[in-house]
Amino acid sequence: MLIALLFALSLTFTLPAIASAHAILLRSDPAKDAVLNVAPQQVRMWFSEDLNPAFSAAAVVNAKNQPVDQKDAHVAAGDAKEMDISLKPNLPPSVYIVIYRTDSAEDGHILRGSFIFTVANPDGSLPTLNPNVVPGQNVLGGSNLTGLYTGQLDVPTTFSLVMITLVELGAVFWVGAQLFLIFVLQLAPTTDDKLNTINREVQQRFEHRWSATTLLVLFIANFGVLLGQALTISGGQWRAAFAPSLLTGLISNGRFGTFWIVRMIVIAVLLVLALVMLLIKQRPRLVNSVLPSINLLLGALLFAAISLSSHASAVSNNIVVLAVLADWLHLMAAALWVGGMLYITTTYLPVLTRKPVAERAHSLVTLIPYFSPLALAGVAIMAVTGPFSATIHLRAWEQLFTTAYGRALTVKILLVGALLTTSAIHVLLMRPRLKREYYKYVYAVEGVTYNQARQVKLREGRMTTLTRRLMGVLRWEPLLGVGVIVCVGLMNVFAGTLTPIAAPTQPTTTKPATAFNATAKTADNKFTAKLNINPNRFGANIFTVTVIDNSTGKPTSNVGVSLYTTMLDMDMGTDTVNLRPDGKGHFSAPGDLAMGGNWQIRIQIRTPDNTLHETKVKLFTPF
Repeated sequence: MLIALLFALSLTFTLPAIASAHAILLRSDPAKDAVLNVAPQQVRMWFSEDLNPAFSAAAVVNAKNQPVDQKDAHVAAGDAKEMDISLKPNLPPSVYIVIYRTDSAEDGHILRGSFIFTVANPDGSLPTLNPNVVPGQNVLGGSNLTGLYTGQLDVPTTFSLVMITLVELGAVFWVGAQLFLIFVLQLAPTTDDKLNTINREVQQRFEHRWSATTLLVLFIANFGVLLGQALTISGGQWRAAFAPSLLTGLISNGRFGTFWIVRMIVIAVLLVLALVMLLIKQRPRLVNSVLPSINLLLGALLFAAISLSSHASAVSNNIVVLAVLADWLHLMAAALWVGGMLYITTTYLPVLTRKPVAERAHSLVTLIPYFSPLALAGVAIMAVTGPFSATIHLRAWEQLFTTAYGRALTVKILLVGALLTTSAIHVLLMRPRLKREYYKYVYAVEGVTYNQARQVKLREGRMTTLTRRLMGVLRWEPLLGVGVIVCVGLMNVFAGTLTPIAAPTQPTTTKPATAFNATAKTADNKFTAKLNINPNRFGANIFTVTVIDNSTGKPTSNVGVSLYTTMLDMDMGTDTVNLRPDGKGHFSAPGDLAMGGNWQIRIQIRTPDNTLHETKVKLFTPF
């Protein structure tokens, strides 16, 4: 374990994966919400992460949703964080919307966003957006990431969930099998021939039935993870997802592709070793003793590659090493505990069912105690790394219940609690009782008493009942562990933005947008602000605020109004929208909601005496 930990540490520092969860727009030229007198010749954007040039794209449209760019969006040759796009010459005054899609080269995460700039009229007046038009709608193929951001299991998200779950489940089972072989089967007493026979049969069963099969499923599922990325980019179109150019672009650009290749190589090497062990039955004792350790080391490397290509690597650069190591340790803990239980169910118990009841009981009370330290180590590591990972990705307790990621985490915690309870029952109650009844049975068989036959039959009946109950618990207990792995898969596919699940009544991309309206009083209760956001969709919107003086109950224009928009689902900073008055108590201006999800709008009202009056409104913006 120490060697494996040091190995993972070395890989983490050798191939660092410093990221910030998505390639987020940091600045642009023209700047966001800029007002220009002359139309620019190009738009330049700088992001927080290196971009995958194969799948990062941009487009620019005018207020009528007509394209005005030269269709040459590209990642700058000298800076992988910069994306540029040229504009048509001599663009007229209008409001222009820049829509971009970034594919992070760090972790493969995809983000859509937008911002606006305005070219003023010759007289200095500003063009406005038509509230009946949704500029930017269906540009760049529309929004194909609804499931990732809303918690809905659409086709791309469901496929990715299945593949990610199979990869983690297969890896946990494989590494758990090596741990069980090294620390349980090879450490169990060797003086009892019957126990040794059972242990050899258990090892052979895994080699013959599960070893190559598990690794083959891992290999296919790992390819499925890549296909899931392609399916997301292609908008759920299977034929386009299988395009060689798309798949090649995913693995040849960025660290996600690098670590995906590492995963495939490790799985392929393990598969070759498994086939060699399957074909060569007579092996030197040294090979039999060393090969499980080699498999375990390669399994630890596989865990490291999984962690470095998962959401664990998509954190701020000051904690990325801790996050990756915590995720690696969490996978190891799952292998120690859940992987060991899966091995018991699929490999150990089927061998045991073919043995006489006395041999079953003897093996259970002798072998399973050697597994308990592994399970306890897994529990301890999970108890440390689980909360650490949660605090990295969650920013508030309420996200445990309001987000798809948080709900999956909550279910996972409940399943782990149920798993702990079940384990405690058979470790503290069932196993000690079986052990006592087994030794009573042995004493009755070996003793010479008046009613020996009756005592043997009585003890055998009790031992049989307890053995059957314990094996039943051990057989079904791993289902809770599988549920934990499924929750890990859900957390992975929904971890991108931690967006709360959309209510069924909310509009989707196929329905017309609905304007958002809200009324809120300032904290000092002196003003009431009526906020209207039209059409309330990702991209450009018209923000309108009506300010009512609560002392008179009438609209007032003798104030200044500014809005501060903050994305709640990810850290994208805060943007300002300064509203212009119409002289009738209404203030409006075009503004931008850079992506769909949950937003907070802080409304700031400034009176002539320079006093600030504020209120906040939260809303969900459809994609």
